[in-house]
Amino acid sequence: PAPPLSFDPPIDPQTRKLDHDAIIRELEDFSLAGMNRRLGPDYDFYHKTSDKFPEIYLRPPIKRPRGPKNYQVGGPFVPEGGDYSSTQGQIPYVHADGASIDRVTIIEWSHGCFTEGPEPPWHGGFRPEPTLKKWLNKAEKDDSAPPLGTLVGLARGMGGWSNCAVNVFSNGFVGTTGTATAWGSDPTIQLPKNKLPTAISVTNKNELALITVIDKDTKKGQIAVIMLTSSGKGRFGHEWIEEYPGMPNVAVFSRMKLLGYIDLPDINYPTSVSAVGNRNANRITGKNGNAGMLNEFDLARPGDRENFHKGSNAQLVSTAGFAVVASKYENKVSFIDLQPIFETLRNSYLTSQANFDKTRDLGPDLKQWPPTFEIIPSWKPKVVKTVFVQAPVSVIASLVGGDKAYAIVASRDGNLSVFSHGGLATEAPANPDKIALLGNLRIGKNPVTLTYQKGRTNSFIAACRGDREIVWFELEKKPLITHRLTDARLLDPVAVEQSDTHGIEASIVTVADFAGKQILNYRYSILTFATQGGAKFGIGKDGQDKFECGGILEIPGSPYAVSATNVN
Repeated sequence: PAPPLSFDPPIDPQTRKLDHDAIIRELEDFSLAGMNRRLGPDYDFYHKTSDKFPEIYLRPPIKRPRGPKNYQVGGPFVPEGGDYSSTQGQIPYVHADGASIDRVTIIEWSHGCFTEGPEPPWHGGFRPEPTLKKWLNKAEKDDSAPPLGTLVGLARGMGGWSNCAVNVFSNGFVGTTGTATAWGSDPTIQLPKNKLPTAISVTNKNELALITVIDKDTKKGQIAVIMLTSSGKGRFGHEWIEEYPGMPNVAVFSRMKLLGYIDLPDINYPTSVSAVGNRNANRITGKNGNAGMLNEFDLARPGDRENFHKGSNAQLVSTAGFAVVASKYENKVSFIDLQPIFETLRNSYLTSQANFDKTRDLGPDLKQWPPTFEIIPSWKPKVVKTVFVQAPVSVIASLVGGDKAYAIVASRDGNLSVFSHGGLATEAPANPDKIALLGNLRIGKNPVTLTYQKGRTNSFIAACRGDREIVWFELEKKPLITHRLTDARLLDPVAVEQSDTHGIEASIVTVADFAGKQILNYRYSILTFATQGGAKFGIGKDGQDKFECGGILEIPGSPYAVSATNVN
């Protein structure tokens, strides 16, 4: 048998330092083997013999006459659609001949039936993702357009509704992908050829996309900062009617603009990033005092600006924030202060008429709004501290601001390091001395993905590839594991995300199974038809289990990420 892969950083035998060329070769290898190495050690790497895994109850499918092919819960089918609800998103995968992206329906509730398993969408496009197909067709017709390459990463703002994801490809192409009913105008950006992207994060309310890159000319690590603009322009009722780059939105993107790069003085090879603002409220109070939508407000009006500055919607707009960036090659984690950019955005849009007027000259020129860091250096985020962490494979920052915010760093051996933020999640000045390790928690090996447990504060989910396990943990009082999931069907979990729900109450995760070439849904709470009768359904065959498998979708390759959202 072939010797097991080594996941130690490549060392130049002559200098005994990190081998730059070898690292770049690894990070530019998007073959099936290269992506497997990128994800890190799997179960077989750590386990000489295979454990016997339980087989989670698989809820049997029932054929639907219309809509998705099957449903698992509820019924019988009724002609009336009812309070329709579904979640769709993107599943990238790699195979022997290349890579692609599918658009998948994660769950759907309609006609009295709940589809608990992932399925191809019954309308709007499936394989490949419709926007990807458009980009590929354009590249074929335009000889000057570079090939897209492979999707490095995709992200949505996780602090509210995020219709579209921001995607970054291996050649530096950046574009957005949506759902069957929300797609924006599909803006794109091309990063320079010398910038090698490695990871991406989008802030809470879709204000900014931060992409970690390696400058191959200078051999230095950086973060590309892209400001995002979303506008309904009369087509999408939940969104602003005008364009306000960098303001909270529901991700119907109309523009993207590269503001510039943050140099990472202590990191040459960044491999993961998480960025957040300090405000996570997502309820919009309408002018009548009830729940409202962004399209009620026009920031050209002083009263509407005051509403978001100090009024009923003041908690929607962040005043500060931070990013955490890790390098698995260098055993380092850097903390970046985002307050300069959030503070400038808030003051520009929500204070005086003169300040607001400066935001109305939108465009691609360096000086047009939003101006680049070259024009306004003062709003460029800054690195405030770098700490040592052994083999960090993933990072995540708390969505909640203030004293309860943390940064979590997951190491390859399964150790979670919980850090304080040193004022980065507040309006106070950053204090590097107070960025400190608060505690540790041991979870499964190689927790290659960390994500949020939606609807709960400081609760997270990890996909632990090295133990074939999904682990839930929380930091509310002290680090604590709350759930562990293993399943004989789940061969190689490398990514996990909790599903958005509307009209129903349920906790459901979707897991990308790399070696198994499939995605699987698991439910771990009672399912309630909240806005249509209130019927409740337990977990498992007898309704008393901790988990059930809602369904499985085979993928023509090895999936390595999942990002989805509620469909309007």
